[in-house]
Amino acid sequence: MAVSILLRAIVMASFIGSIAASLAGNLTNDLQPLLSSAAEIYYPGSVGYTNATTRWSADTKPGLDVIVKVASEEDVQATIQYANFHSIPFLAIGGGHGTSSFLSTITSGIGIYLRGLSGVSLSPTNTSQALILGGTLSGEVISGLWDLGKQSVTGGCDCTGFTSPMLGGGHGWLQGRYGLMTDNLVSARLVLANGTAITVNETQHSDLFWGMRGAGHNFGVVTSVYYQIYDRTPDIDGFATATFTFTQDKLKDVFTIANQWLAAPNRPVELTHYAIIAINPAVDSKPIIEFLVYWQGAGSIPTEYTNPLNALKPVSVVEAHVDLLGANAITGASYSGPACAEGTGRQTFPVNLYSWNLTNLRTVINLFSTFPASLSNSVMLLEGFATNRVLEIPTSSTAYAFRSNQLLASPLFTYPANNATLDEYVSGIGRQIRTAMLKGTGLKLRAYVNYANGDESQEAVFGYKPWRLHRLRELKKRYDPLGRFNFYEPIKV
Repeated sequence: MAVSILLRAIVMASFIGSIAASLAGNLTNDLQPLLSSAAEIYYPGSVGYTNATTRWSADTKPGLDVIVKVASEEDVQATIQYANFHSIPFLAIGGGHGTSSFLSTITSGIGIYLRGLSGVSLSPTNTSQALILGGTLSGEVISGLWDLGKQSVTGGCDCTGFTSPMLGGGHGWLQGRYGLMTDNLVSARLVLANGTAITVNETQHSDLFWGMRGAGHNFGVVTSVYYQIYDRTPDIDGFATATFTFTQDKLKDVFTIANQWLAAPNRPVELTHYAIIAINPAVDSKPIIEFLVYWQGAGSIPTEYTNPLNALKPVSVVEAHVDLLGANAITGASYSGPACAEGTGRQTFPVNLYSWNLTNLRTVINLFSTFPASLSNSVMLLEGFATNRVLEIPTSSTAYAFRSNQLLASPLFTYPANNATLDEYVSGIGRQIRTAMLKGTGLKLRAYVNYANGDESQEAVFGYKPWRLHRLRELKKRYDPLGRFNFYEPIKV
């Protein structure tokens, strides 16, 4: 009997291997000739495949049998058309940072790896716009624009893709002055589910342009965009920063100050606060608070913002003046920082808010004190980006539904990968924190799509006003009727 089982196992392994070999042969023989000379096809076991499929969260595991590293828009079209003809699912890959559970629902798919489409250049016809290719990373956009004497709204982490955060709204250090990332999208080249490529902007496919700005991952693969950019000038070229470290007993006082800033009738466009709850035994045996103040400009942070915090007697204060890449580095989100490290499991549970509920923050910091050692690198993100320009833009103008919210909060769990027990624990404590953050606020869950966990309702991700989901569903029916782009927070029709 044991021999029989062994023989069946050998036959099955041979059969599976023949399928894989057949797929490789088909792609090599049928698809490769249709691709540009710079495009590459990677199979499991190759360095290229490993690089393309290694994700920020090692527990997010799209099932991809092969990778096509595209080098042109036509490569994207050819790959999608091939996949459609053979009824193979596909997934576009940029920075590989998404953690939504929907990403792990694709099986036996083709990965369309966009890193071969990377670059930043000035528009040949308008120097207030940049042409950004679809596989460019956020840090590459920042440095590329900087070298051109320009800057714009970009994500707060160097190693994320640029395009995907923009399609989901896109928070960043300059949003108070220029709006969300999605507000700065001028035009996009988009490959649709049927493999055709179109231009999407205010005058061409304007209905889709609305949906792309907030739910764009549902409609196609972006190969390039024209993006609004701004001149660098000495008065807004950098940030004065101060990082205050407090013990947990100062939580109420610290966030009372933050709430006063949020409630100010003339909140300065220059002012952003960004805090984390973290575990650092070198500072205290209990969870601590790191509270960062950013002031955009050439000078220092006005003392009316630093004096109240200094009066609370922080454990330490670190001050620096940084450029836009440096703003990311301070939060550990440079290429070499801990926020960009790969190889661990990660989960997020986002909540949008209007102000900091002090009782709820106390609940969260108490929960952090119960974490096992395996979660010691986890933090609670408490993001208070300036919203001046964001609030000036009409809420109905884009599919991004939560423009009026002032704050974004989420636990960012970091823990050893491939541990089902930890996965289950994190899922439970994450939902507990998410519920705690909303307690007594009267707010429904509003989840930032770029941080989405995957267990949220459609309304929580895309908005509670019925007309929003109706409009998005109609767009989904029109542009992706077969649900080919259903592997990241899909719109259900």
